[in-house]
Amino acid sequence: MKKLLIGILLLILTVSCGSKPETVVSKFIDNVKEKKIEKAFKDYVVNQDAEGNMHLEYNNKTQQLLFEKLFENLEYKIVKTEKQDANTSVVTVEIKNIDVKKVFKKMFEKMLQDTFSNGSSNNTSSEDEFKSIIESKNVPKSTYTTDFVVVKTENGNKIEITPENMDVLLGKLITTLQNPGNLDDNEQEQQTGVSEDGPNAGDTQKPNEPKIENNGK
Repeated sequence: MKKLLIGILLLILTVSCGSKPETVVSKFIDNVKEKKIEKAFKDYVVNQDAEGNMHLEYNNKTQQLLFEKLFENLEYKIVKTEKQDANTSVVTVEIKNIDVKKVFKKMFEKMLQDTFSNGSSNNTSSEDEFKSIIESKNVPKSTYTTDFVVVKTENGNKIEITPENMDVLLGKLITTLQNPGNLDDNEQEQQTGVSEDGPNAGDTQKPNEPKIENNGK
């Protein structure tokens, strides 16, 4: 009987630890990194309709390569957890990933250079140029912080995912695609994160909080 009670107590403690807000966020990001998007949203997100922003359906090989590299390079660190009230906690996470905006900028700059170079016979396609940059060991990266709101539900703690959360996880892909004319907007980049480029692209740097104005998909 004593062993049974101890076993039940250990089970309760295990379940309790597994449902901590920071644990829920970690498991969500781990599943995203492993491209288990449907499972990530089903198991750890309360507003599952937001999954559409991460729906993995590729129209071409370039899109597929982009997402594969974003998931492959995704790194994170739980910074802190703050309890807002009895049912809500905010988990602050530091996210490091490929800087999509800088990748696109480098690609267009290289293509323009090739196009207007005198006597150049380089006919590198945009797809090949993109592949060369994003597969490079010096691919530009940036580090940001984002807050995940975790709420208690009848099924345990769940994340109220936001467009900002997903945008930061994907290296600012969403805002870059929505604002293609701002590839040269360095001021905004300095406000929203720490840019890493060249040989030091893998070094850890202190992040700044992103400022994203994106209320839709």
